[in-house]
Amino acid sequence: MTAPSGTEDLAREAVVLAGAGAAILLQVSHPSVGAGVAQHSDFASDPLKRLRHTLQFVYAAVLPEAGAARERVAGWVGAAHAPVQGTDATGRSYSAADPQAQLWVTATLYWAAEQARWRIWGEWPAAVAGDSAEAAGEAEAAYRDYAVLGTLLGMPADLWPEDRAAFARYWDAAVVSLEVTDEAREICRELFAAAAAPWWLRRLMPLVRFVSAGMLPARVRSQLGLDWDGADSRREDALWGVLRAVYPRLPLRWRQLPARLVVRSLQA
Repeated sequence: MTAPSGTEDLAREAVVLAGAGAAILLQVSHPSVGAGVAQHSDFASDPLKRLRHTLQFVYAAVLPEAGAARERVAGWVGAAHAPVQGTDATGRSYSAADPQAQLWVTATLYWAAEQARWRIWGEWPAAVAGDSAEAAGEAEAAYRDYAVLGTLLGMPADLWPEDRAAFARYWDAAVVSLEVTDEAREICRELFAAAAAPWWLRRLMPLVRFVSAGMLPARVRSQLGLDWDGADSRREDALWGVLRAVYPRLPLRWRQLPARLVVRSLQA
């Protein structure tokens, strides 16, 4: 039941997928990213395709067994992002090549993974006498590893905040400054409606919506129009309480099954 000790271990954990919905909603809540998605993507009609492509990108970036596909996946991403530019509903220009947008997308992936990790295993292992530097080093090393996701998107490496404290300052300021647009709210509605998705995914969407809403910062959740109250908070606590008790006890091969399947698709 040992907690994952680094980015590679964490990336292989299926529970990280619980943060996928929140990461997507945070991404489209950035006006530039939201406009690009609204005008150049139909991912809400095929959320599984979006999730598969995101996982292929993440695994190719951080997992050694998928490293051979890294350049190929980076090429896919570059080709998909090349035409994503234009003007949003307010007349502001946007582009997938915007380094600040690339930073934000990378930040949401790191933040969502850490949210899932914290809900299952708590904070990074508390430092015991004599091991404080080592314990802090693990957390910082895992954080630094996420920069590769941004650089594969085209983000300049020095744009990634230098450490976790700097990231926290960046994150808090970025969340406060988000301007959730009508486009983002429409994407949110379409995502959870999953009208064109397989029937079994539509059945799961109420749970996906609930988990995603619970992870989101309250300000963003409210602006997206996702209702939430005290009863929801208690239900969320109960859900994660069950997962904390059960998930770490599952066989590792089950917990890592999604990662193995996606990596296999890259190796085919």
